[in-house]
Amino acid sequence: MRLIPSKRICEQFYLTYELKGAQKAIDLLSKYYGIKRMKIIVDGRKVGNDFVASYNKYKAYFKKCGLNKRNVLHEFYHHLAYVFDWDMSDKTEEREANQFVLNIIQKL
Repeated sequence: MRLIPSKRICEQFYLTYELKGAQKAIDLLSKYYGIKRMKIIVDGRKVGNDFVASYNKYKAYFKKCGLNKRNVLHEFYHHLAYVFDWDMSDKTEEREANQFVLNIIQKL
């Protein structure tokens, strides 16, 4: 697993998400990793029919029903993979994104 934040950062993410919203929480994680922020857009038209969220070049698109902490963290992992140019297959990236989310949730 790559780059799991400390318990303190995970708790800050959770509190920021709850009190200030998803975008501020993602901005906090982006600052922690020292990368350009990921913009969150709630626009179901940009998301495929079988999905609730998708990521494309610094932007994460969500259907309204898909905007939750788990999906936000999952798409943030895709943002990390894009920014750091990690070379992995789509299947591996999806598996690692799910593991990233689980590891952060376990720290809460």
